[in-house]
Amino acid sequence: MQNNDTDHIIQAIQQVCQTRHITYLHAIESGSRAWGFASPDSDYDVRLLYCQPSDWYLSLFEDKDTFEFIQNDLLSVPFDIGGWDIKKALQLLYKSNAVVFEWLHSPIVYEQKTDLMAHLQALSIDYFQPITVFHHYLGMAKNASHGLDLNAPVRLKKVFYLLRALLAAKWILTMHTPPPVIMMQMLELVDQKVQTEILTLIDIKRTQNESYIHQLSPIMISAIASLRASIDNPTFAPTTASDIAPLNAFYRSVVRSI
Repeated sequence: MQNNDTDHIIQAIQQVCQTRHITYLHAIESGSRAWGFASPDSDYDVRLLYCQPSDWYLSLFEDKDTFEFIQNDLLSVPFDIGGWDIKKALQLLYKSNAVVFEWLHSPIVYEQKTDLMAHLQALSIDYFQPITVFHHYLGMAKNASHGLDLNAPVRLKKVFYLLRALLAAKWILTMHTPPPVIMMQMLELVDQKVQTEILTLIDIKRTQNESYIHQLSPIMISAIASLRASIDNPTFAPTTASDIAPLNAFYRSVVRSI
């Protein structure tokens, strides 16, 4: 990422917060740039966890707790920014929402209330429900597979979306923890030949635009089929609902600090 782009993004975050009268708690990159396989023309997908002025939380009826907009003239590639109010984010975390886990652990952080977010990251692991997050990535894999014939030349972008979702699902079954955000950190799940193939594809994608079409090797086609088979018919140990009190305490500390 170019430093100039980062400066523009931080300025946009600050402007959004000022215009909407919100305070960022955590502003990160999501999508392929965070996942480690961006193309030169990949979008910037900036996501915020934020809080409102304290009176917002004392209203009789709650107002909108999300926002998103796209600005096409900020950078040389598409740029969009959106976010969730902290109350919504904590409610989703309690339900083991996979997106919240990804946002909390994105490797690209633009702005952050560091102490607060370190506390929330530590709390989050208690709310990880393997079966819930597994089915999120299984659904992503099914969506990425739709209409995809790996024996023919395909958009490399779609292959990576499929591959990452399959690896994340297998990670959950194997490690019983939230999958890493960066796809390369999950490559231990496949053998060395497949790792080499994937790293080569990442290098190719870094030099080619999002529309690039690629013919996969027999090794990769077989590896993707093996990953699919490895996550069929999973079994999960029973889990119990986590105590909501720590999240309530965190939420109150945020609102009282505004």
